[in-house]
Amino acid sequence: MQSRYQFREITKSGVPQMFSMILKRMEWMDEKGIQQWNAAKYDTIYPLSYYEEKRLNGEVFVLVSKDTKELISAAVLKEQDDRWNDSEPALYLHNFVTRVEAPGAGSIFLRFAEEYALKKGKKYLRLDSAADNPSLARYYTSQGFVPAGTCTEGGYNGILRQKELLP
Repeated sequence: MQSRYQFREITKSGVPQMFSMILKRMEWMDEKGIQQWNAAKYDTIYPLSYYEEKRLNGEVFVLVSKDTKELISAAVLKEQDDRWNDSEPALYLHNFVTRVEAPGAGSIFLRFAEEYALKKGKKYLRLDSAADNPSLARYYTSQGFVPAGTCTEGGYNGILRQKELLP
């Protein structure tokens, strides 16, 4: 399955596509009655310019279909994260989004991100998720991420999660 996709840094033209995926995911949350990005005005907190800046820093990665060349999933992968208070070698995943009509794409992206983190000599792939979203917690648990603490930022209460990477 992974051979059908390419994992790479985002291009300049890909940034608006990623942002569009975020807006569509927010609409999906409205439709599903999920109060998360849509309720927090995620697109205002992380506007298009944020992703442009992260692209210039080489921190935005995408999963692209080799057949259609369509962006399927994207995230910001950071070397450091202030939410984690340690110096473990880790890669931090943020702003993770998948195309609504591409079920399973998130799992594929995470596998590629794990491989990328290992190539960079990292011991962990880390992320956080909203404390009040049990279905998202189940998803990350199914992907091998274990709770490792909590974080609070403004009105956001999160669970810090990590997956130990084995070479």
